[in-house]
Amino acid sequence: MLMRLAFLTQPLTSISITLRAGTPDDATTISALAIQVFLDTYATEGVRPDLAREALREYATEAFDLRLREPQRRFVLAERDTGLLGFAELTLTDQAAPAGQCTGAELVRLYVQPAAQGMGLGRRLIGAAQALAAEAGLDALWLTAWDGNQRALAFYAREGYADIGDTTYSFEGNTYGNRVLARELKRP
Repeated sequence: MLMRLAFLTQPLTSISITLRAGTPDDATTISALAIQVFLDTYATEGVRPDLAREALREYATEAFDLRLREPQRRFVLAERDTGLLGFAELTLTDQAAPAGQCTGAELVRLYVQPAAQGMGLGRRLIGAAQALAAEAGLDALWLTAWDGNQRALAFYAREGYADIGDTTYSFEGNTYGNRVLARELKRP
């Protein structure tokens, strides 16, 4: 997979970004970035204990190490030199979205470090995720996004993702509304 992503290396504004496949050796940096982005997104009124526990549990290094070893899961990392700026995590299995009539690969998360947002990095990561899903023979890519994250919802709409319904994400007695978004893919 490293060879396939090598063609995506190109200058991004004034810096050079490289996309590459994630490996278990990347679990620590992915974990740190995921916690940063999760808290930046959800803890807008301060870090509550439930948010802290969810971040430390769901985004622990050990959790990412396990996911990086799953045969049908892929990570695409965006780096500047050796610093991680963002990643896309997807599952390459044909599965039903939690709403709508869509089956395809799931884009589990697409996280970009806050300081690197707005530079086209998300577009490159989602493009790489779509290419991997299409290469795997899947017809669609779907995802869920928190309905309070207007910036993400606008980004996915610009990238051609249709809102196909709603679902929720719950932890520790709190439930967050999510939109289910999907896009058909063109196979290579």
